[in-house]
Amino acid sequence: MKNIYEDLEILTVTFKSEHIIESCLSKIDENFKVTIVENSNNLEFKKKMEKRKNVKCILANENLGFGSAFNLGAKNINSKYILHINPDVKIDNIVIEKLHKEAINIENLAILSPLESEVGKINSLNNTNKIIDAEYVRGFVMLINNENCKTSNYFDENFFLYLEEIDLCKRLKEDNKKICLIPSIQVEHYGGKSHNPIYAEKMEIQRNWHYLWSLFYFSKKHYGIFYAYRKTLKKFISAIIKLIFYYFFNKKKYLIYKHRFLGLLSSYLGRKSSFRVIL
Repeated sequence: MKNIYEDLEILTVTFKSEHIIESCLSKIDENFKVTIVENSNNLEFKKKMEKRKNVKCILANENLGFGSAFNLGAKNINSKYILHINPDVKIDNIVIEKLHKEAINIENLAILSPLESEVGKINSLNNTNKIIDAEYVRGFVMLINNENCKTSNYFDENFFLYLEEIDLCKRLKEDNKKICLIPSIQVEHYGGKSHNPIYAEKMEIQRNWHYLWSLFYFSKKHYGIFYAYRKTLKKFISAIIKLIFYYFFNKKKYLIYKHRFLGLLSSYLGRKSSFRVIL
C-alpha cells in the first residue's frame, strides 16, 4: 500500500476566507500536500498561504464558483485520492487517516464522506457504525477517488453554487460507482462561515439567486423540463408576491426575494449562472 502522503492530496476552494483558512489548516500534518484554489486575484493571500511548505495556491483571477474552481485544482493533482475540505471545517490527521483507511477497502468507491457535526444539533446517525451506501453526500468534506471521478469530469461547471455535489453523485451512481457515508467519523462544520462575516448580507443575496437558478437547472437536467417547472413554479410565484410586499416594509428581505425571482427567471430563460455580487 502506498504511503498516505503519496496516496492523498488535500484540495480546498476559498473566496474571502482569510479569517478562517489558517484555523482549518492548523491541525493538518505538513506532510500532506494541500492545493488551495482562491477565487480571486489576491496575490497577497497566495504569498501568505505558500509560506507553508506543503501548500500550493492557485489564483483563479475571478470568482468561478465552487465546481469550476475545484476542477481547476483537481487537474493539477495526480494522487489516487483527493480530500476536498471546506475552509469552515475542523479537521485533523486522525480523521484524514480514518477516511483513507476505510476508502481503500471499498470496492468501486467514488466518494466517501464523514458525518457532518453541527454545534448544538444531534444527528440521528450518530450511533451508526456501518458504512452507508448513499444516494448523495454533502460537499463539506469528500474523500474522492480521483480515478473514478476523473472519468465523470468532476463537477458540472454550469453550477456556480448549490447542488453541484448532488449532481456529481447522481452521475457517478448512474455509472455504477459507490457514494458512501461513514457516520462513525464526524467532522465539525461551521456552515456558511467560509466568507468573511463583513460580506454576510451580500453573500446571502448571492446564495438566494444561485440556489433557485441551480434548482431549476438540476431538475431540468435530471428529470426533464416539465418536472423542473412543477418543482419551482410555487417558489417563483412566492418570490414575486414577497418582493412586492417587502418592497414597502423590509428592504433587506425585498432584496433577497428580488434575487430569488431573478435567479429563477434567469434559469427559466436558459441563461448562465452569471450573477456575482460586488464585494
